[in-house]
Amino acid sequence: MMRRDWLIWVFGLSGGSGCLGHVVHAPVAVESCFPRLKAFEPYLGRVEVDCVDGFLTIRSIGLPRLAPAEPRDRMMVGIESWILRVPIPYDYHWRVPLRPEWLPEFALASPKGPIAVAVDGVPIFHYEARPDASTHPDDYDPKSDTVVRGELDQCGGHAGQGEDYHYHYAPVCLLDEHDLSQPIAYGLDGTPIYFGTGGTDYYGGGRFNDLDNLPDAPLDLCNALELERGGYAHFTTAEPPYLIGCHHGYADPGLRIEPRPMRRQGSPGPYGGRVGEPSSTLITDWYVDAEGWMHLEHTSFDGRGTSAVIYRALEGEGDCWEFEFREDASEPGTLEVHCRPGLTEPRRGRQTRQ
Repeated sequence: MMRRDWLIWVFGLSGGSGCLGHVVHAPVAVESCFPRLKAFEPYLGRVEVDCVDGFLTIRSIGLPRLAPAEPRDRMMVGIESWILRVPIPYDYHWRVPLRPEWLPEFALASPKGPIAVAVDGVPIFHYEARPDASTHPDDYDPKSDTVVRGELDQCGGHAGQGEDYHYHYAPVCLLDEHDLSQPIAYGLDGTPIYFGTGGTDYYGGGRFNDLDNLPDAPLDLCNALELERGGYAHFTTAEPPYLIGCHHGYADPGLRIEPRPMRRQGSPGPYGGRVGEPSSTLITDWYVDAEGWMHLEHTSFDGRGTSAVIYRALEGEGDCWEFEFREDASEPGTLEVHCRPGLTEPRRGRQTRQ
């Protein structure tokens, strides 16, 4: 998605408030579709949904509200272990089965790539940080649990290796506007995910600590409940496995969408750290200015001030972005251009702003 298209998509009708400009009031394509569409109603300014050929189709840019009413709900704020990636929009086209194909035995969730999509169009990943590890709930290892390693913001998400924002935890910051009777997400196997618990002093900033929407019956190993009418539903929990412990439905690997990295894994950061590897800091702010520049601010790696990454899409250059890395947020910094792999890559390289 080129810069002009992205700016129209994000700011077209919102006056910069962070809602998608192109709003589609989704038609009811089949009778079974309506209950699923209803869950997305509060977010139709940010996602497009429809039902086509047996699938719930969801189009989004993969970012939550850009300017939330509560400042601490801004993307990335609160992260203490940062991998030097930043959230960049991506043109997602999700296809979720309307009728899950239930399995005779549960299947393990993938530790790599999305396992679900939230109703605000943001992908959801498993909590397991190792892409080759077992996700069987009995194999839980807190050392590789993204939720407890300081890598997530107060809404349960972060920018991953593909410069893609995604959740690893219940999307608690949706709860100010979400109807608890509706799913808060859908597994890529088509299973609905409802909010159960998940508010903590950190996740949600204490606003939802007392909110308990769990069913009376206990959840199974997959964090799911078998329904009387048939099928299953997942519920979020404040404890592992948080969302989906395993799948009761068939999750087609071909439905997983994961953007490729713009910046090489392990390459040195312009003012410290290595791209894709955790660095100790505190992300203090993220916002979009009037000219469309995105700003991520964090405590400097030496702890003596504030550093910043400022970036925006290049006009007419495909999915290419210009970055300015400021060791001192108040001073000019190092300029770089990076593109999604496989696209034209203009003026790639590094220079220092004069």
